[in-house]
Amino acid sequence: MTYDGLTSRFAGKRPRTRKVIDSNQLQEESLRSYLSASIDNYAVLTDYLAMEIYKGDTLTWIYGTMEILSRYPKQVLILRSTRDICRLPGRAAVSQEPLVDEMQTRGFSEYCQTLLAAKRGDVSLQRQLLDHGREATGHIARMLQDMPTLAFGIDLVEKTYSQSELKTLRRREEDTPQMREKFVRNVMLLTDELFKDHGGLRKPPRVPEVRNTFVFRYALCGYISILMRIADGGAKQTKPDRLRNDLIDVNLAAFATYFDGLLTADKRAGKIYEHASVSLREDFAMPPWWLRPLLWLGARASNTEPGPVNI
Repeated sequence: MTYDGLTSRFAGKRPRTRKVIDSNQLQEESLRSYLSASIDNYAVLTDYLAMEIYKGDTLTWIYGTMEILSRYPKQVLILRSTRDICRLPGRAAVSQEPLVDEMQTRGFSEYCQTLLAAKRGDVSLQRQLLDHGREATGHIARMLQDMPTLAFGIDLVEKTYSQSELKTLRRREEDTPQMREKFVRNVMLLTDELFKDHGGLRKPPRVPEVRNTFVFRYALCGYISILMRIADGGAKQTKPDRLRNDLIDVNLAAFATYFDGLLTADKRAGKIYEHASVSLREDFAMPPWWLRPLLWLGARASNTEPGPVNI
């Protein structure tokens, strides 16, 4: 059954703005200004944001962290878990609505009242918050166990670039055509690997369907993050907790590509999102730039003009 109130947020004539919110914005005036500017401005919350809200000493700071959002509960959209969204086909993902957890979004006002009751001393509710806090803290701590693997992966990617290409990366110069081709190829290879682990499929769907899946967009943002780390000196120069934060930035940026941007004070997360948005328009346009010459040659061989192609 479709929740009419939620569906109406995605329909109608008035323009709606939906921005993914980073945890560093939850107590900032920028978030308050964004939500108060229009009832059609929505805050999009991910599961990783929820973990960051609950982690650590939950009862000490969760009330203040959620204060601004609690004032605008009808302007909050809560997404389904990343694991569930990984299984969505591309067409469903880009339509936005299937990304949203209708039940949690509908119940956010009630959740805010629950927080208020816990703040006023409801011990039972406080215990529930603490349980969520322990779970979130444990999950984020366990992420550190995978950081040696991530660091190793960054080193492997670095070795695929020549010394001149590494200089180009570190000087923040424009990519060469060869580097651009390598970028596309490696993003697709990473997508393939992630689909095996998280997409529930042995192979990713074909272009253009794959470019709209969350697995692909996570791979795209992840590879951009890897290149940024290489440009900064490589994994050896990065502490494990920063690499873990990179994964959270990648998650936020990937979700932001489905909506109207990312509200963050983190320059790195913002750059990942910006680069991914440009890459979706250019490197992975439909058909992708690197496939067009092949389509053109094929059309010439058959003495026909290139037209729509089903890949």
